[in-house]
Amino acid sequence: MLERYIECPVVISLKALSAVGQKLWHIFLDSNSDGKTCRCTVENRLNTRVRASKDLDTMEMQLGAKLHVYKGEYGLPSIDFECLRALCLLRFTRCPMDVQTSSNPLRSGAGKLPYLQIGNQKFAGYGPIKRVLDLEGYPVDAHLSTKQKHLSTAYANWVFTNLHAYYHYFLYGEPHNFDTTTRGLYAKRTPFPFNFYYPSSYQREACDVVQVMAGFDVNDKLDKHDGDYLVVNAKKVVNLLSSKLGRKVWFFGDTYSEFDAIVYSYLAIIFKIALPNNPLQNHIKGCQNLVNFINRITKDIFRNEGYSSVKLTKTPSGTEASLTASERKFLDSELNTKIVAGVGAVLAMGAFAAWRGIYNQLTTRSSTDYDGIDYEDDEMEEGLD
Repeated sequence: MLERYIECPVVISLKALSAVGQKLWHIFLDSNSDGKTCRCTVENRLNTRVRASKDLDTMEMQLGAKLHVYKGEYGLPSIDFECLRALCLLRFTRCPMDVQTSSNPLRSGAGKLPYLQIGNQKFAGYGPIKRVLDLEGYPVDAHLSTKQKHLSTAYANWVFTNLHAYYHYFLYGEPHNFDTTTRGLYAKRTPFPFNFYYPSSYQREACDVVQVMAGFDVNDKLDKHDGDYLVVNAKKVVNLLSSKLGRKVWFFGDTYSEFDAIVYSYLAIIFKIALPNNPLQNHIKGCQNLVNFINRITKDIFRNEGYSSVKLTKTPSGTEASLTASERKFLDSELNTKIVAGVGAVLAMGAFAAWRGIYNQLTTRSSTDYDGIDYEDDEMEEGLD
């Protein structure tokens, strides 16, 4: 008989423990002298290790736990960086939790998504959500060595320092991008009437981020925006990330990490969302291993969660083509040109047909108007002949 001793709170009932799994044969409860904890002697019928506390936590996560995020676009599961990397934590660790995409951000308590709700408790923001998952037995870096964990943290801080300002400026701070694309994406995912003013909160946050990390104010005139500084730093990061990834599946070899979630969340949004002004998009497209990294996670891990309201173009091989904003604009303009040309051709043919009908009616009427009477002028002409 294989006996294992697990210390657990006395409030755990026999019914709850038996519901953990059908592998537990006998449970004996022996109360300690303090009356607060008990020692459970467990016989495992299949001689496998069972951690009752973790299984109970799993049950709690399955009962009512829900992650609220923004709905995706352009084939992504979410349009927001914080929401996307929170989703990566769930899917990388295979945490059994429902995801809600039609959410009101004002219900989170912090006024933004994502937030995790377990019963009446709410955990708003990526940091609190990650801490809850770690405590529940779903740490994303559990497979990494101690050295790799330290490297993952250092790399994540380095990427944050160089890409966070670019992300905030070109999605929320750049006026044309925000007015034509970003504002509409968030407004469509925010209930009325909050959708009129809520997207502007991201623009105000971007103003603070860019002012601290890039040294200029997005509210100034465009000629004072030092966007080139952000672009140069972001391109350096992309080049180093491409070199670091190489031909590996993940950045640390064959296992995922929080660093993979952070890189994917930044690059996928910058690469996929069609912004009028996005210098880093074409640069990412030139790093094929990073493109494969983005597409693999999007198609394999978020296969059932990616969303797109526009029809994606496909290559001759049947795969979805990765188009930049300029390429999408060209295709849209080409389609508009074809539509206008088709309508113009139909109108021209209709006008020609109408003109021919009117002409035929006039010629037919002129021939039928002859009454058969010969006038004197005609007779005189015949006499001269």
